[in-house]
Parts: sequence; structure tokens; C-alpha cells
Amino acid sequence: MAVISTTQQRDKVSSYQSLRSLYERNITVNSIAEHLATCHLHDDANQIKQLMITKDYDVLGVEDNGIVIGYVVRENLMEGICQEYYRSFSPTELVSESTPLLQTLFILKEIDRIFILEGNRITKVVTLADLQKPPIRMLLFGLISLLEMHLYRIINDYFPNDTWKQHLNPKRIQFAEDLFSLRKSKNEAIQLSDCLQICDKRDIVLNEEALRERLGIDTKTKGKQFFKKLEELRNNLAHSQNINTEDSWNEMFSLIEQTEKLLEECEKIN
Repeated sequence: MAVISTTQQRDKVSSYQSLRSLYERNITVNSIAEHLATCHLHDDANQIKQLMITKDYDVLGVEDNGIVIGYVVRENLMEGICQEYYRSFSPTELVSESTPLLQTLFILKEIDRIFILEGNRITKVVTLADLQKPPIRMLLFGLISLLEMHLYRIINDYFPNDTWKQHLNPKRIQFAEDLFSLRKSKNEAIQLSDCLQICDKRDIVLNEEALRERLGIDTKTKGKQFFKKLEELRNNLAHSQNINTEDSWNEMFSLIEQTEKLLEECEKIN
């Protein structure tokens, strides 16, 4: 097996960082935002509530003299006019249309909805339900794939000549070797480590104590819990399933934060 030089390793890390910046900076909140429909300050609240039920709106912007000055929440509307129920926008609820999608996720960890500023006008809204949309799925799948690429690079560096085999059981090694033979028969220029699955990379990293500590993984138990959830998320993304498993967005946000942290540690190993 060819030895990868330090320069080549740095180039790989740099290329991965470039790929990561694509997800972090070039996909913005606008890709999942919905147009903010509006009502007027003096509209009948009950009528607006019925309209929101019919249209399946959770929130509606409130206009006064042609300017959106706040919003109403469907479940709060009762007798009276919308002026009695509208909320002014909080600074924490407002983001620019150019806000990166990844940053949006962390904002929605703290609040249920955000409103989008285009210039000096509030024109769009994003709620937790919008996190099921394709751009979010692309972002999350990209981050997981990027993590797998880093782990592959690190494993090849740490374990020359397939010495990573010491950390896998015979069944997993055989699976990799069978896949390797199949792909080689198709004239693919690969090595055995190309055939490792995410569960294999997990076991190799977690069983190598020095590497595990370098990646900031406290214990094997915590590492297994993290990778199990990450694999479940990847499978849900790949099969177009609901990504909010067990209706816990907090758990999802925590998993994304952990993935980001692990990616940062991977990038330090070059």
C-alpha cells in the first residue's frame, strides 16, 4: 500500500474543508423558508383563525399600513380583533435571508420559528416542520458523508497495511473482503479499507483508545450511542423517512452538534 505523504494528507483535509464550506455557507435559510401570508391588524380574530385552519398555517404575519409589524399564532386567537393577539417580532426571531442553513438549525434549537428579512422587509417564515425539507436532508447527509470520509482518511493513516483488522470481528472482515473482491472484479481501483461500513469505522475508532481520546470521545459507551443515532439518522435520510425520530428535535439538534464537534476534531488530525 502506498504511503500517503504529509502534504497529501494536508491537501485532503483542505479539500474536505472546502466541501464542508459548501454545506455551511452556500446553502441558506431561504432554501427552506415559506412565504409569510398576512392579515391586517383590525381583522376579526376568529375569522382569521378559521382561515389559518383551512390553510394549515400555524402563524400569520400582521400588517399595518402595508408593513408587517408582527404575527399571530393560530392557537392563541379567540374573540376580538387580531390587534389584541399579535406579537411584535423579537430580535432573536429575525434572520437575514443569507443566513447559512446549518446556523439556522442551531437557532431553531432555542425557538419554534424564525422570520426572514429581505432587505428591510419581513417576507418569509421557517418553522420546525420545514426541517423535513430536501435541503436540510442534503445538508445532514452531506455532513455525515464528510465525517465518514475523514474517518476513512484517519484509519488509513493510523493503520497501515490493514492493521485495523485487529479491531473487527471475523464476520465484519469477511464482509469487507467479499465486497472488495466484488468491486475489484468490476475493475474498480480501490483498497480493502474502501469497503468498510460506518459501523466498522466506528468500531475501529472506538477500540483504539489513543485515537478515541484524540477525537474527543470520552468513552466507548458514549461513542457507541452517538454512532448508533448517527447511523439511524443516515438510514432515515437515505430512505426518505421522518428525520425527527421519536418526536424529539432536541435530540436531533444535540446529534448535529456532536457531529460538528467530531468533524472539527477530525480536521485537526492531518
